[in-house]
Amino acid sequence: MKVLILSGYDDAMKEVGDRCTATHRKYAERRGYDCEVVRHYRPDTHPSHQKIRLIQERIDRYDRIMWLDADSVVMDMDLKPAEDWVKDGAVITISADWCCAVEDDEVEPITTIGVSCGNFIVSNTPDVHRFIEIWDQYAKRFENRGMWEQSGLRDAMKSVQWVNDRVHRLHRRKLNSVHTECVNRNFPNQAPKPYEKKDFLLHLTNVDRIAILNDLGL
Repeated sequence: MKVLILSGYDDAMKEVGDRCTATHRKYAERRGYDCEVVRHYRPDTHPSHQKIRLIQERIDRYDRIMWLDADSVVMDMDLKPAEDWVKDGAVITISADWCCAVEDDEVEPITTIGVSCGNFIVSNTPDVHRFIEIWDQYAKRFENRGMWEQSGLRDAMKSVQWVNDRVHRLHRRKLNSVHTECVNRNFPNQAPKPYEKKDFLLHLTNVDRIAILNDLGL
C-alpha cells in the first residue's frame, strides 16, 4: 500500500512545525511511507486553506493520504491508522472533534458531524474526486472564516447524504488526541477525554505549544 504523510505550515509556525513534522518524517520512514511537508503557499492565503487542494493534487499517486496538522506530534510509531483504521467504502477517516459533546463518540457507529479536520485520512476510492469536489464547494462558503475546510466538511455532511455516507468517524482520541491543558469556553478547566499513553498522536491545539514540546524533549 502506498501512503503519503502530508503536512504543511508557513513561517509563522516554523518552530512548532519543524519540531512536530520531524516526528511525521520519522514515522513515515519507520512505516515505509512517503512524507511531504509543504512550506510554500499561494500569496495572501492561509496554509489551512490549502489542505483540500494539496490532497486533490496528490491522491491519484497514492492509495491513502494521511494529513497531519503541523502542530501534531506522532507519539506511537507502531500504530498504522492509514492501514488499520480505514473502513471499506469510506473516502475520509476522521475523528470526532476534541470538544464535541462527551457522548458523541460513546456510541457505535459514531454519527456526529462534529469532526476535526486537524488530522485525517483520505482513501483513493472511485468516489474520491467527487467527494473532494463537493467538499471544496462547501468549504468555499467559509473562505473568510477560521477552520474553513472543517466547516465546509461538516456542512457537506449535513447537507449531502452521499458525502455523509462516505465519512468514517473515529473516537476523538484516535486522530485528535489533545493535551489536558487544551480548553475552550465549553470546557474551561480541562479537555474531555484528553491524550493517554499509547494514543497515536498529540494535537497541540489551544495550548502553549513550545512549552509542551520542550517537556516532550522535541
